Amino acid sequence: MLKVGVLKEIKNDDGRVGICPNGVKTLCSEGIEVFVESGAGEGCDFSDDMYIGAGATILPSAEKLIRKAELIVKVLPISPVEAELINDSHIVFSFLKLNPKGERLKPLINSNTIYFGSDLLEDDQGTHPILEAISEVAGRMAVHVGANLLSVSQGGKGILLSGADVIPPATVTIVGSGLIGRVSAVQAWTNGANVNLLSLKPENIKSYDIVRDGLSIKEFTPENLRDLLPETDVLIVSVYSLRYPEVEFSIDKKMVNLLKPGSVIIDLSVEQSPVVETSHVTNINQPTFRVNDIVHYCVPNISATVPLTSSQIYTKKIIPFVQILAKNGLKNGLNKSPELLSALAMYKGKITNRILADRFDYTFHNIFDLLDLNL
Repeated sequence: MLKVGVLKEIKNDDGRVGICPNGVKTLCSEGIEVFVESGAGEGCDFSDDMYIGAGATILPSAEKLIRKAELIVKVLPISPVEAELINDSHIVFSFLKLNPKGERLKPLINSNTIYFGSDLLEDDQGTHPILEAISEVAGRMAVHVGANLLSVSQGGKGILLSGADVIPPATVTIVGSGLIGRVSAVQAWTNGANVNLLSLKPENIKSYDIVRDGLSIKEFTPENLRDLLPETDVLIVSVYSLRYPEVEFSIDKKMVNLLKPGSVIIDLSVEQSPVVETSHVTNINQPTFRVNDIVHYCVPNISATVPLTSSQIYTKKIIPFVQILAKNGLKNGLNKSPELLSALAMYKGKITNRILADRFDYTFHNIFDLLDLNL
């Protein structure tokens, strides 16, 4: 069996953890040895003692954990510092979170490790269960944050998202009808807002079972967005697709200025598909800034604002696949789980995922050919 290691996230404002104590307990009950870096769960109030009680061994540093573990689990991608510690004997399981140019791929390729991308994992229904679970959290949080930022104390207009009595509700406009966009639309509507959802894939609109009074779905065009902005109180932007080239539109300063003072922009695409000209990446500790009296919230890892919920969901979704890999090893694990095959991004410096190879212009390598050659 492969020894599993849970690294502490080193990004200052991210308290999520790759496996919660209940997940460790599940692995240990199957005879899988688990190491956890000291303090890995503190952002979720999981103490080292809780992990020990679940059957894990606590190690004091990332260096010592990486020397002991063979299958390393994280939420965020391996950092450049961590990439220097891992080698071709390791298997890593985490999100890749690639930006449009794929710069994060290079250090991972150079590490020669075997890398599974949580966001790549696809089931037999063609859905991405891990990515979609975390995206649902992000979609709900976008509305929660937007509603809070409308208050005067946060620089907003001083209105309730839901309205009250004879006061009309706020208007929320969402650009992007992927899962985050659709979840945000329903969440905002449920909280009483008027909602406009603009889809970059109009051919999919008929398949969205979310149309209701006060929630409209339209094709995204610059003209449609311009028409909506003057009456929009919260603008949520969520556009990204790993399968397709960069988004070919921008929300420029002139469009942003169509929003009234005190309006709010929640830009969840700022890191992976930057389209809002006035946006730049912020963090949980300093999440907002103002441009021309428009409040901008540009935290790309918004689900980290609720680390306990996000970590519990992440653990539930990845544990079955960690079990398969730990108990069966790489080749047998891939044979047992087609889902794992879809998530395998790279093998010892070679790209083994066709989506990544096509998107970022790398040579695609069939993993079973590589394994048969014992490379």
